[in-house]
Amino acid sequence: MGRLFIGIVKNGLFELLFPKPEYITLVRLTTTGVQDSVPPENGELNLVEYEKAVVAVKGHANGGWIYSASVVDTGEPIVTALVENVFGR
Repeated sequence: MGRLFIGIVKNGLFELLFPKPEYITLVRLTTTGVQDSVPPENGELNLVEYEKAVVAVKGHANGGWIYSASVVDTGEPIVTALVENVFGR
């Protein structure tokens, strides 16, 4: 079971808002596992349908990627605006 991440999709990348990122704020999402023998690009999720929306994702973060990623929820425009306001973006 993965960890929950909340962010906003901007230019096809996932801008991590929660938990507060230490170094990398823009990450890519992949369905491949951390220890899979294929590169993460092979399972990269196309986030175009979520552009400018807040998204909740479960997975495992490692080196600019969230592995074994699955989108568990998305927010409507009003929720996205509230999340941006709360996280100061």
